[in-house]
Amino acid sequence: MSDFAQAGLICTLQRLNDAHIARVETELVELAGERPIALVLPCHGRDLEQPVFGRMLEELRDARFLREIVFSVNDVAPATLQALPERLAVLPQKTTLLHNEPGADQPAGKGRNVRVAFEYLARAGECAIFATQDCDVASFRRVDLARLCYAVAHPQLGYRFAKMYYSRVTDRLYGRVSRLFLAPLLHAVVRVAGHLPLVDFLLSFRYPLAGEVALTRELAMQLPMSSGWGLEIGQLCEIFRRIDPREVCQVDGGAGYDHKHQPATTALAGMAGEIAHELFAQLAAEGLAKDVAFHAAIAAAYRREAAHALRRSASLALINGLPFDEAAEHAMLETFARQLDAPSF
Repeated sequence: MSDFAQAGLICTLQRLNDAHIARVETELVELAGERPIALVLPCHGRDLEQPVFGRMLEELRDARFLREIVFSVNDVAPATLQALPERLAVLPQKTTLLHNEPGADQPAGKGRNVRVAFEYLARAGECAIFATQDCDVASFRRVDLARLCYAVAHPQLGYRFAKMYYSRVTDRLYGRVSRLFLAPLLHAVVRVAGHLPLVDFLLSFRYPLAGEVALTRELAMQLPMSSGWGLEIGQLCEIFRRIDPREVCQVDGGAGYDHKHQPATTALAGMAGEIAHELFAQLAAEGLAKDVAFHAAIAAAYRREAAHALRRSASLALINGLPFDEAAEHAMLETFARQLDAPSF
């Protein structure tokens, strides 16, 4: 049965009719004539050196709905940076390369790359809709980007912010930070503090850590950009404060989504810590008091919720015939839990 269920505070735009995808892209070209669309690709230098990046460029060559593509990069080796303009010349769209080094206002990284690109596009004033796309996506498809932009570009839909979601499944279940950390952590907050409007909003998203979004220029310029791995959570919290949930949607990006997998005990642990820090800073801004007792209650509730999440993941893998290393997943859960034991969270 097709999944058309609607739950939570925002609209979910599932992918129900693949035969319509070509028409979406054709219509988007026409819509973009009235409201031009710019794509921002925030890239770390190592992303530019991977085969995935070349495949993304090939896919973007036929994205006629894009007026401009902005490559906002950091930590790029001199030789890679020198060769980049020639590589980008294959694209028929207007291309802009922004090379960002650490600044006094914000450390280098994805958040700064996105902010600098948005500021550039706002000054240029040519594009009415901005979209962002991660640069390490092996399964990138132009049509998925088109559907995301269509949700904001089509005047009958009326959305000012759209976020992509997808299943992180290829040969096994991925998305561990989402499955085993963020989702259980949000449920832990509900257990300890009750239903909070901001948390209910975040729980409405199927994949809140996705880096693929589309939004209006006016909204983009209202948003502060968090640094590091807290970018996506911080962005959603600011969206919650600035527009009505009825102006927000999430768009199905399909199955088989595949991007760079982070080392479990290093990058994922740091990612979880930064996400927790950003989340609780945002909750504090909403008036949630945090003391030693709250800290302990959240850590305990997270472990319970994460155990439930682990069981659900094991069930999902079993019924779909996917390999599932329960010991490794449990070890990952413990690594995440230790991030909440740190006094700085």
